[in-house]
Amino acid sequence: MSEISAQRRIAAGSAGVGRESEPAAGSARDGVGNPPSGAGNQALDPGDGLPAAPRLSSRHVDVWTRTEPRYRQRAVLMLAANTLLYCGLCVFTHWLHVGRLFDFSLHAYAEPARFWGEQTRTLHDFILFPISVEQTPIHGVVLALLLASMVAVPIVTSILYRIPCALPLAVAVAVFAHMPWMAATLVLSCTLAGWRPIRMNFRFGSALLGMLPVILYIYLALRGGPEMVGASASPVQKTLLLAPWYLAILSACLMMAVILLIAHMVRYRPGAITPVVTVMFATPVVLFHTYVGTDELSYRVLEAECGPRSSRVAALQDPAAVQERIIGLLQEWSASGRPSVREDLLATLAGNSDRLRERVRTRLLLEFLQSRRETDELCRDFLARHPRSRYVANVLYIQGYSLDTRMDPRALASGPPRVELYAEFPHAQSRPVWLALWNQAPQSPLRIVAGVRLAVHDLRAGDAAAAQERLERVLALGAGNGAATQPATRSLLATPPAEESLEFEARPFLSEAEQLLALVRENRDDPVHGNAPLAELFSLDPHRPRYSAALERLARARRGARLHDNLRVAWAASLPSSAERAAALRGICDEGGDGDALAEAHYRLAEIEIQHLGVRDEALRAAGIERLRRVAAEYDGTWWGRAARERLALLKPATSSADEGSNGP
Repeated sequence: MSEISAQRRIAAGSAGVGRESEPAAGSARDGVGNPPSGAGNQALDPGDGLPAAPRLSSRHVDVWTRTEPRYRQRAVLMLAANTLLYCGLCVFTHWLHVGRLFDFSLHAYAEPARFWGEQTRTLHDFILFPISVEQTPIHGVVLALLLASMVAVPIVTSILYRIPCALPLAVAVAVFAHMPWMAATLVLSCTLAGWRPIRMNFRFGSALLGMLPVILYIYLALRGGPEMVGASASPVQKTLLLAPWYLAILSACLMMAVILLIAHMVRYRPGAITPVVTVMFATPVVLFHTYVGTDELSYRVLEAECGPRSSRVAALQDPAAVQERIIGLLQEWSASGRPSVREDLLATLAGNSDRLRERVRTRLLLEFLQSRRETDELCRDFLARHPRSRYVANVLYIQGYSLDTRMDPRALASGPPRVELYAEFPHAQSRPVWLALWNQAPQSPLRIVAGVRLAVHDLRAGDAAAAQERLERVLALGAGNGAATQPATRSLLATPPAEESLEFEARPFLSEAEQLLALVRENRDDPVHGNAPLAELFSLDPHRPRYSAALERLARARRGARLHDNLRVAWAASLPSSAERAAALRGICDEGGDGDALAEAHYRLAEIEIQHLGVRDEALRAAGIERLRRVAAEYDGTWWGRAARERLALLKPATSSADEGSNGP
């Protein structure tokens, strides 16, 4: 009878080799569906004389089939360690995406879950904001390894620890990484990989089956986003935008293969996942801190939030957003019931909207000043934390640009309410910032802006010599960096210049520097008035409502100064209507003289005759074109002469067409 029993046991053991060795249907199970150590395991006890190795390979299909207390305790500890490491990986991923470690607000969860509308987040945002792989290509490798770990760990956990143990990892993706659709995809992937009816003896096959929903998710998420990869994209750009996803899929498959191989080699003892997860988590962290840096992340968040082309600046000038804000203010004030607000609203109904308009203007101005103060504080904080960053010049530029930016008070004075910003009139508080940029970034193209702004500050202080020297250095810097400002082809992993993301264009500032230099050279060190006329001129804000009147008073006060003709031309150009400007400029041109402002007067008058008056009178348009030709010929060596030639080059096609039409039948 003992021989018959042994043969039956051998037959039962060999039958379990061809499929997953699961306990008998009628046997008792523990809390996770495993047979308890006892009678159910005696048939496979090594004491029965059978070889140990074949029986182990058929018995242990995951870590829970080892029922000894030490293995159970180790499995729980390793699972807890895996979960903690995975949560840290999700927190790190969220930090790379938004610049904050934790954000448990309702908006932070609702926004990623939205899959409709123009502002829907996609996987393109993941690789383009805040750090763009186009600007920092190595960051694509960091993101690919993070995504690979995020995908691979739950799938192999569902295979080695079973599906319920993998669900907390999917929850961590939704809670800490703020990726709800990825979390839902991982739940489906874990189900396909770990569900017993379809789970394979070839564990890597089950893992690849679990990868199918992830691949589908990536495909749909990329197609659903904006057309970042189109016909106009260069081959390098297409490669940078698509390579992280291919690398993530391949890395996830390789990571799962390594984990499952280790688990098979140790016969499914606990601890196969933790070492690989540690390495896969440490690798992108080390790569990020070595080749990308925390200053890169801090700067990209700062640039996106406060840069010249940021959403904050765009919202301030968006007419629809401004009108919505004004409507919200009116609703807020009407609900407050304060007597002063009630009086202003009643005055508006009576036809007097000046009081309410002034109240709105004051409120918008206060909000703008608050936004500018926040930008200044963020820039100061970055400079204090990253004094050696390669983005110091960029941050100084953003800080100086923000301090110089003002709201045009004329925009809310009449007509539909709107906000217009300008930054060409330097603020007194921006001088230390521009000076720091001028001194700390001698090779940066952004130094051109600093030089022009500092020259204006010097002129206000009456130091025309310093202004002239600085403008000459600006033009020399522009000539030296002329080739660098042209777009150039670079290798795939080459890091572009730091200022490239600002889309900075040096040409307008070089043109401004050339005009200022000519003005300073011709009018500095007046024998009677000194440099006071220059200081007074550059202390006037062209966007103030009474700018024309201030120029007229200044021209009368400085009659006989070298700058007098320039003051008259500036006054004529500041008049409100094109007819008034044309009449005043024509009077100056008819007077003639030998002042340096005559070329500017002719040029500005020609522009008015071509653009405004010439629309209704073809003769005036022809006179304006002829005037431009005279400016180009008679003032060939001046900035205005070169500007006239460039303007004629733009007008030449239209002029030729008009000439052909006039000579036709």
